[in-house]
Amino acid sequence: MKKPVGRVLDKDGAGPQNTSARQIGRIAATLLTAAMIIGTGIFGALGATAAHAGSTLLIAMIPGALVAWSTGVSGAQLGVNFPKAGGAFVWARAFRYDSLAFIAGCCYLGQGIVGTSVVALAFAYYSAQAVPGLPIHISAAAIVLVAVALNSFGISFTSRVVIGLMALIVALLFVFVGFSLPHVEVSNLSPRFETGPLEFMGGAAIFFWAWDGFMRTAIMAGEMRDPRRTIPFSIAGGIAIAAIVFYAVAAVTLGVLGGAELGKDDVPLFKAATRAVGSWGGWVILAAAWLASINELISDLLSASRVGLAMGEAHEMPHWLGEQHPRFNVPRHAVLAIGAVTFVLVLFFDLRQILPLASFYLLVWFAITHFAALQLSREQRLTSPFFSWFGLFGCLVLVFFIPPMLLAIGAASLSALFGIRWIIRRRAAQSG
Repeated sequence: MKKPVGRVLDKDGAGPQNTSARQIGRIAATLLTAAMIIGTGIFGALGATAAHAGSTLLIAMIPGALVAWSTGVSGAQLGVNFPKAGGAFVWARAFRYDSLAFIAGCCYLGQGIVGTSVVALAFAYYSAQAVPGLPIHISAAAIVLVAVALNSFGISFTSRVVIGLMALIVALLFVFVGFSLPHVEVSNLSPRFETGPLEFMGGAAIFFWAWDGFMRTAIMAGEMRDPRRTIPFSIAGGIAIAAIVFYAVAAVTLGVLGGAELGKDDVPLFKAATRAVGSWGGWVILAAAWLASINELISDLLSASRVGLAMGEAHEMPHWLGEQHPRFNVPRHAVLAIGAVTFVLVLFFDLRQILPLASFYLLVWFAITHFAALQLSREQRLTSPFFSWFGLFGCLVLVFFIPPMLLAIGAASLSALFGIRWIIRRRAAQSG
């Protein structure tokens, strides 16, 4: 087993601090975690999951939740031992797995860009329900610019915005749940397993993306107060809050529409709300979807930019990505770079059809997280290594239920990036 090495770690086990002062306490971190999970996943992934899982939708949400929980345990253990921004990129490097760290970092940036693009387009499509003829791609690009702006004023300001938006989203969703509950057909909730095990697991792999966000306090460990207590508490609490919201919304939507109809609709919550309570219910869902889109965009950019910052500092990406704003202590270049790439993508392309690619990148990132957690010594662990082994196995299982074409694209993209890195390093060594 490889031990952490001096070139990575300082006296706190974190390495050179690349983040702002620790500003986020335990309660704020828990609410921030919940806010980062309760984004557009429930709006964007519910229909796609039901298209595969049918009436077993509620059960298909469980495998991803279990993998998320175990990954949260691994991430919490790593975050408290290495409280520095960068997540699995930093953690793998702490044990001298630099190449694996590079793959992890590329995966997180990749899922951030794909996921953010899908979220921006989801915002535009939900907006088009209220404003027919709305230019989809221009609207999506505009909301990306809003997210970039809101990530430019420091973690304290950004976290307050994210938590405030979550409170409004949850309130609106529970208005939908409360008023739609009398219209639920209980028979729609009975799982019939009509799609078969392979399709069921395909749905589980798709919905896994909706759980993303649970580990972001560990990724931003350098900005957490008392990380040894704050990070584990925030991950467990955030997942629990999100699970309550997810299952309440999914159960009511499934009960109103049924699995078959739910799987055929791009905006199933909107359809369920209008059917159950009329047009005003649709407006409630539209308002929640708009807020969730903005919230998700801010959250995705917040965490992805911290990984970009760490990669820039380590010279695994252009070094200017590792620079911070002198006043607001945010990775300004990373925020602008990721925002610019996403802006261009949503302006010209529709990436919704490749949403499972974001799940692929996430699963690889999480698998590397579990691998790094297994390198911890007994004294460094907070709990049994069972959770890391379980999570690693779960990630490997789920990844093979990604659609084959997107699985191939994901593997090819990582191979290409790794090849470019090898060529650049070789040339640098020869010239040196």
